[in-house]
Amino acid sequence: PLLTLLETIPGNVEERARLDISARGLWGPFQETMFDVRIFHPNADSYKDRDIKSVYTQHENIKKREYEQRVIQVEKCSFTPLVYSTSGGMAPQALAFHKRIAERVDQEKTNEDYRDVISTMRTKLSFALLKSVLVSVRGSRGK
Repeated sequence: PLLTLLETIPGNVEERARLDISARGLWGPFQETMFDVRIFHPNADSYKDRDIKSVYTQHENIKKREYEQRVIQVEKCSFTPLVYSTSGGMAPQALAFHKRIAERVDQEKTNEDYRDVISTMRTKLSFALLKSVLVSVRGSRGK
């Protein structure tokens, strides 16, 4: 969703600034949450001497600096950065996001086991990330 333009809030103040995903009711009833996705390659030269947890934290903090204050103060909703690596790993907030969705699906569909739900979600996520990486490397096949 597009964000309201406001130049007094630090972070991304571009006129066409937008986040990737918006959902209602994930963290609380009727509470809107906005998400922004970042995918990075953990084997890049710039990360070779760093602990993977610190790299995830760095990317989460960058997204928070860019959007969190603006989303909370202007859009009046919560913000969760979703940081993934090309090797399939997730940052702590992305992991919490996936667990929450799996819990919600498990609650609504009582005949499915939580482990099956989370496994299916991770499989679908892996294919979505792969497709995203391929499109960014190769370009889309649009007419």
